[in-house]
Amino acid sequence: MARRSRRREEGSRRRRVSRGGRAAAAAAAAAQLRSPRVSRTRAQVGRAASAAGMRPPACWWLLAPPALLALLTCSLAFGLASEDTKKDVKQSQDLEKSGISRKNDLDLKEIVFVIQSQSNSFHAKRAEQLKKSILKQAADLTQELPSVLLLHQLAKQEGAWTILPLLPHFSVTYSRNSSWIFFCEEETRIQIPKLLETVRRYDPSKEWFLGKALHDEESTIIHHYAFSENPTVFKYPDFAAGWALSIPLVNKLTKRLKSESLKSDFTIDLKHEIALYIWDKGGGPPLTPVPEFCTDDVDFYCATTFHSFLPLCGKPVKKEDIFVAVKTCKKFHGDRIPIVKQTWESQASLIEYYSDYTENSIPTVDLGIPNTDRGHCGKTFAILERFLNRSHDKTAWLVIVDDDTLISISRLQRLLSCYDSGEPVFLGERYGYGLGTGGYSYITGGGGMVFSREAIRRLLTSKCRCYSNDAPDDMVLGMCFSGLGIPVTHSPLFHQARPVDYPKDYLSHQVPISFHKHWNIDPVKVYFTWLAPNEEAKASQETQKGFREEL
Repeated sequence: MARRSRRREEGSRRRRVSRGGRAAAAAAAAAQLRSPRVSRTRAQVGRAASAAGMRPPACWWLLAPPALLALLTCSLAFGLASEDTKKDVKQSQDLEKSGISRKNDLDLKEIVFVIQSQSNSFHAKRAEQLKKSILKQAADLTQELPSVLLLHQLAKQEGAWTILPLLPHFSVTYSRNSSWIFFCEEETRIQIPKLLETVRRYDPSKEWFLGKALHDEESTIIHHYAFSENPTVFKYPDFAAGWALSIPLVNKLTKRLKSESLKSDFTIDLKHEIALYIWDKGGGPPLTPVPEFCTDDVDFYCATTFHSFLPLCGKPVKKEDIFVAVKTCKKFHGDRIPIVKQTWESQASLIEYYSDYTENSIPTVDLGIPNTDRGHCGKTFAILERFLNRSHDKTAWLVIVDDDTLISISRLQRLLSCYDSGEPVFLGERYGYGLGTGGYSYITGGGGMVFSREAIRRLLTSKCRCYSNDAPDDMVLGMCFSGLGIPVTHSPLFHQARPVDYPKDYLSHQVPISFHKHWNIDPVKVYFTWLAPNEEAKASQETQKGFREEL
């Protein structure tokens, strides 16, 4: 009896010690969060965010106490996370609790990886490096290797980059032995074990559309003012974080594509348009936010991340190797040209203003082409002819911008170091016209159109020209280059619209090169906030960090 009594007392003592230890650990954790050091860190982050004109993101340590203890280590190590991420984590947890999401025995070979690659040599090389990384991680897991596809190799058709025309191919080729199609960009970084763990939460027999959710904060022209009453209600994926379609959804979309052709003539913002097509006015699934699909460089819980850096492949291109052509007209000499001179003109070594009127104080060059209210194709082709045939024989690059384009020439110098001017390069923000019915891609003019000398030479050697002076120059150029078999090269760092027209979370992982339009904004403030040279040090740090890390 005495022995049993001693054992009971000993057990009671251990339980008290255990409870006391847990309480002490919790108290220590709370004290650490309240410590001056952590408070200073939060204050510093808040001040830095305020100085940059951003709202400081919500903090993990503001979560309810049970979640606080579970995420304590994360809080101290990584500090801040966005309010949207907290919501996504809760939604994901709610899915698991409701039984909608369940663990399954998914093998890595059941995921088909599609890298949204481009045929340009720089982009193709980056995509191949990512492919090798995926396959190496798979081999390290002793898993059967998955299929890893490069988008630019899948089809020679012009519209393959818009994804939807390829869904029938995916359905026929992979529906028997695969469960998911996972899409990512060339610079997306993937932790394969974590991705496999994440995707296993979702029942592959159901229709799923997974991704990191973006939403418009106000209705925007690039989305045709969709959901104008409440723009935040519609979610679409950030391609940089990766996104996934379950095979049942791919099969469903394939049936729809076979029964009705794609209706939209223009492809403006692909990620938004794909989400609209899948949602089908409520007939299909909305995007399911996945908190492990990330763009921030935090890998505590992330299956994917995205390196935000400005590419640099050697020394930046010299200013003298970039000729800048500004399209303008007499009525904008007094309001738009002064903005150019006040912001980015000093960055350009070679620059000319092309107008319908000669004004020596600017100065402008009259190309003899009457101004038109739309299009400007005649003026643009005259600029191309002048660049190639009259002067600047050794200048490798031509950039054509509008007089209300805001651009960072110094960042463009870094970007162009990754491209070969001896190749026919036509670079900028890519749009599409009639791609479902044999159309073409083009570089939208407002964000800036970049041409290598070789691209211009091939264009002007051909007989492709404007059908009228007021034809849309960017679309005619796209049609011409498509006919020559020269693909446009897309860079999301060029922007056809203003910063307010894009989600903050989308711009947060970019080092932008251009924006367009002065409407309802202070263009000088926009330039010095987003594009000014004093931001170059940050861009340089990000570049060096990104390229030092192996895929």
